[in-house]
Amino acid sequence: MKKIFYLLAAIGVGAWLPTFAMADTIDPTSYADTLGVGESVTITKTVTVEKTTSTALLDVMFIFDTTGSMGSYISAAKAKAADILTSLSGFGDLASGTGYYADPHFDGVHTDLTTNDATTIAGINDFYACYGDCGGDYPEKGYAAISDAAMNASWRPGSNRFIIALGDASFKTPPTSAETITALNDAGVTFLGVAFTSGFTGSAQPIADATGGDVYSASASGDSIATAITDGITTSLSTYSEVTVDDLGGGMPGVDVSVTCVTADTGTCVGDTAVGSYDRSVARTFTYDVTFTGLAAGDYSFPTHALVDGGIVASEADRITVGGGGTTVPAPGTLALLGLGLLGVGAVRRRAA
Repeated sequence: MKKIFYLLAAIGVGAWLPTFAMADTIDPTSYADTLGVGESVTITKTVTVEKTTSTALLDVMFIFDTTGSMGSYISAAKAKAADILTSLSGFGDLASGTGYYADPHFDGVHTDLTTNDATTIAGINDFYACYGDCGGDYPEKGYAAISDAAMNASWRPGSNRFIIALGDASFKTPPTSAETITALNDAGVTFLGVAFTSGFTGSAQPIADATGGDVYSASASGDSIATAITDGITTSLSTYSEVTVDDLGGGMPGVDVSVTCVTADTGTCVGDTAVGSYDRSVARTFTYDVTFTGLAAGDYSFPTHALVDGGIVASEADRITVGGGGTTVPAPGTLALLGLGLLGVGAVRRRAA
């Protein structure tokens, strides 16, 4: 999937509008207005979630069982690591990191999330059978490493978040399975497992089910491992239950942004969110009334995002200039689209950035 970027130099926002995979859309693509302090304007934004699996920000932590029986699987993952990361970059702007678990040692954030593939590959290359502690082969500190990664990795705001654990043994407490599920859900992380034995599946499946993920079987083959990982993320992104619009605080402190869901495809509007049981078998359209309110004088440029299950799938450029006076709150205004023209539309590979 090619990545599209918009060079919006005419309003000077190129520095904050990132390079995203743009299969899904938010319309209008830009909006500008001038408000007094206390004044508001309401516009309609339309989000289209396409059939094509799409995401803009993808954060993935790889957690490896490094006990003695994992030697051939770790070697296969090392050999395929660069190809796996290249494949995942096709989903969008990828950040990745690594962690491990054995018994009794574990480290859920061995290398933190980064957009530098070489750092993640080096982290994977650090691992070998008996890295940290050889331990016994049953059970291992998988719950601890997964919880640690969920709570302590540097997840990016608005990212689509995954922890992928690769192992061949069951997990031991503490923490419990329920506590691990809580850590994952609190961080908004989907858990995927790559299982080399049924023992691993028995521990991993409940936490995958509880976070919207699944467990995939693999062999000591790099291709098999890569297929399990990409299939897992593709399947997870093919269904969704919530769609909304949010600036993620980008307008503050000068501009407040509030959202009301207006239409929700086949689902229901609940406050600012369209809620339903959706999939990407067809394109789906959602509309929102977005109200900008001037809070403090200044010139504010920020992105407003379309979010699917909390992850950014498209972004729009907004610029609100707030003057010094006025408290009138007008009726919802008409769209004041910038006559900017997109100065540059290019397909770039983020991995080369």
